[in-house]
Formats: sequence, structure tokens, C-alpha cells
Amino acid sequence: MTPLIKIDHLYFKREDLNPTGSAKDRALPFQIQNLIKHDFNSAVISSTGNAAISASFYCQQANIPLTIFVSPKINLNKLSLIKGHIIKSLQPISDAIKFAKANHSYLLRQSTDSSAQIGYSEIAKEILQQLPQVTSIFIPVGSGTTLLGIAKVLPNNVKIFAVQPASNPTVCSAFEPDFTLETETVTDALSVKYLPLKKEIIKTIQKHQGTGIIVKNQETIDCLNFVKQFEASPESALTLAAYYQTKKSFEVGDYSVILLTGTARL
Repeated sequence: MTPLIKIDHLYFKREDLNPTGSAKDRALPFQIQNLIKHDFNSAVISSTGNAAISASFYCQQANIPLTIFVSPKINLNKLSLIKGHIIKSLQPISDAIKFAKANHSYLLRQSTDSSAQIGYSEIAKEILQQLPQVTSIFIPVGSGTTLLGIAKVLPNNVKIFAVQPASNPTVCSAFEPDFTLETETVTDALSVKYLPLKKEIIKTIQKHQGTGIIVKNQETIDCLNFVKQFEASPESALTLAAYYQTKKSFEVGDYSVILLTGTARL
């Protein structure tokens, strides 16, 4: 169980304190169990960093060979923590899918692997134990798998707010269609362009009476100093900025949780 800490009027769920430093550790053990259950003997993943770091850790524990497709633009600090056969690719997702099919290798793609959502649902179970009166939760969204897993357990009266940068608001633009697209972001995750679960994510947010929040780069920068006390990632600053933006015009309740999904990889 990761800590839930209170600072002033806000609660922070410390997923950055998982074994490899991110919320990806929630999903990967379940995916590896599923891999073994279905008699695969190798795995493949495409990742911007944290998922590959987690996958390499749990695959090593299970003695599963892992192939990792990464973008040439990957954060070098994250790259140094990845163990396995690393292949740089301009199309890491599609190349990983092709590799999985050609080599009968288990594809550790969380958006198409239902076992990943089971892992993320554990976050919600813990929050409900730690803060039964929770009124809302703010979640940074890449593929949206974390959000969907959490939503499976949270009661519908707990509002869910999806958070994305203005450089890639693949989900949140459905809620803020008049946004201004930006070309820069201090975040190096949340860059997924194609979301197989996009419609389900939007319906889930609506079911939980929430919305999608698009955060400008400067708004994220303004919150970086605050999250440095946790040594948390820029995505955590993005999520905090979304809270400050949202509470001005949306009823979030007195017990809001900010999901800190990863540690800073400096």
C-alpha cells in the first residue's frame, strides 16, 4: 500500500513510491502472471520509460526475456534504468505489435490487456481504505488504463478528472474542444497518440461526473517547485495544476486526491 499524505487541504497518493518508482508497478505483476498463465515464454513492450522500467524489473524476477521498443527521444535517465533487449524505433508501438505476432511474444500493452486494469484497481481500493470520504481524484492520462482501472472500484459519486498536457490532449479535448494546441511540454510521458479505449474513457469520466482538463505548459512549470518536495515527476505537477484550474469552476468536494504517478527521473 502506497501512502496517502495530506498537505493543507489536499491528499496526495504516492504511487511514485512503488518499487520501481511509478504506478506502472501496479499493472506489470498482473500482466506477467497472465503471461505465465497463457504459456508465453517471452515479452515485448513499447514505452516512453516508466512502463519499460517496471516491465524489465518484473520480467527479470520471473526470468522472462523482454524486448523493449523505445523512441529515440526517450529520456536518457529512464533509458539507463531499463534492462533487456532495447530497440530504438520511430514507430515503437507498431513495431512492438509486429514483433509480438512474429515471435509469439506476450505484448505488454496496457491499453489492450485487461489484466493491467486489475492492477490499477488496487489504487482505488487503497484510497477508499485510507480516505473513505474521498470526493474526487485527479489522474494524468496517457493510454487511460490507469483511470479505467481506478474507476472500476470507485463509487460513481467520486468525481474523476482526467488530466493531459496541451501538447497532446487526446481525451481531454472532447471536454475542452476550444483549447490551444502547444508544441512544447515539460512532461516526457502522456504522449500516446492512439487510444484504443478512448470512447470508454470518456464515458467513464462522464459516469463519474468529472471532466477532462487540459493544462498549459506554463501552468505545469508553476507547480514544479511544489512537487519537488516529493521528488515527483513533471506529470505530478501537471496533475496538481489541473486541480487548481478546476476548483475555480467545478465542485470537487473537500477531499480531493492528486495521483502522483511517478518519481522524477533526473
